[in-house]
Amino acid sequence: MKRSFTKVVSMLRQASLFALVKCLLLTLLFASTLAVNVQAQAQSQMQAQQSISDLPIIRVGVLQFGTINWEMDTIIHHELDTQRGFRLAVYPFASKNASAVALQSGSVDVIMTDLFWVSRQRGQNKPYVIMPTTKASGGVYTNAQESFTQLLQQTDRSIGVAGGSVDKNWLLLQAYAKQQKLDLLSHFTPKFGAPPLLNRFMLNNELDASINFWHYNARLNAAGFSLSLPVTTMLTSLGIQADVPLLGWVFDEQWGNTNKNLVTDFFNASFAAKKLLQTSPQEWQRIRSLTKAENEQVFTALQTNYPDTLLTQFTSEEINATQQLFTVFVDVGGQELMGSTTFFNADIYWSDALQVWQSQQ
Repeated sequence: MKRSFTKVVSMLRQASLFALVKCLLLTLLFASTLAVNVQAQAQSQMQAQQSISDLPIIRVGVLQFGTINWEMDTIIHHELDTQRGFRLAVYPFASKNASAVALQSGSVDVIMTDLFWVSRQRGQNKPYVIMPTTKASGGVYTNAQESFTQLLQQTDRSIGVAGGSVDKNWLLLQAYAKQQKLDLLSHFTPKFGAPPLLNRFMLNNELDASINFWHYNARLNAAGFSLSLPVTTMLTSLGIQADVPLLGWVFDEQWGNTNKNLVTDFFNASFAAKKLLQTSPQEWQRIRSLTKAENEQVFTALQTNYPDTLLTQFTSEEINATQQLFTVFVDVGGQELMGSTTFFNADIYWSDALQVWQSQQ
C-alpha cells in the first residue's frame, strides 16, 4: 500500500514537472512570438512613417484666422492628404497681401484668393491661375424691423462695408442701385471698417445696414438681423442667373501643369473635407473651438450658412456669369479692383478646372 502511494506521489511529481516544463516552453514560445510581432509592427510603423515622410509636400498659404482653416484641419485630422499621396503643410499669414507675397516669392505653392487678383496678375503677364471653390454670397444685412427697401425711402442712413471700397458686394450693390435707377449715395453713407468692428456697430444700432464676410453675417443672423438684400437678388436683377465663382485655390500655372496629379489630389482632398463639413454634425463638434463661436446660436448659424458659400458646380454657365460680372464692375468704376484688365479672359482658370469639377458631380 505504501509502495503504491509512493508511486502515485512520484507520478504526480513527474506530471507536475512535465506540466511546468510545458508551461515554460509555451511561455517562451509566446514571448518569442510576441517579440517577433512587436518588432514586425515597429518595423511596419517605421516604414509607414518613412513612407509618409517621403511623400511630396504641398505648401498652402491661408489667412491666420480665416474659415479656410477649418477645411485644412479636417484634411490633416482625417489624413485626407496622405491617403491621396501627399502631405499638406499649412502656412498662416496675417493678411491677403502677405499670402500673395508668399506665393509670388515661392514660399508657398497655393493660396486662397479671388479671381480678380488672378486677373490683375495675368494682366501683368504673371501666369497665375485659379481653381474656383467659393461663390458670391451674402448681401446687405439690416435690422429685422427695417428692410433695405424701407431704408432707401430715407436719407442720412449708414452702411458698413468690410472689404473696403473695392469690396465685391459693395460694387455689386452700386451696380444694382444703378440698374434700379436709385441714387444709392444720396441715401447711404458708406463706412469702411474691420469686420468685427462693423458687427459691433450693428449690434449697438450705430449702423443701419452692413455688407460683411459670411461668418460675421452668420453672427448677425444669430443676433436676429436679416439678409434684406441677398447677392442672388442683385445678380438676377443684373441678368446674371448662375452662381459667380469668386474665390478659389490660386497657384503658378507652370507649377500646376508640371504637377497635375499632385495638384488634382490636393483638390480632391479639399472637396472631401468640404463634403465632411457639409454632412457631418460630428465634424462640426470636433472643430468647434476653431470656429470661435461665442454661443450656441452663433455656432448653429455658422454650420447652417457654411454650405451657402460653396460652389456646387463649375461649368460654362459659371464662366459666362463671371464674364457678365466683369462687365458690370467696369460699368460702376471697379478699376481699382480689376487693375489694367477691364475685360474677362477665361484663361484665369486652370486648364483642368472643368475636368476636375466634372469628376466631382
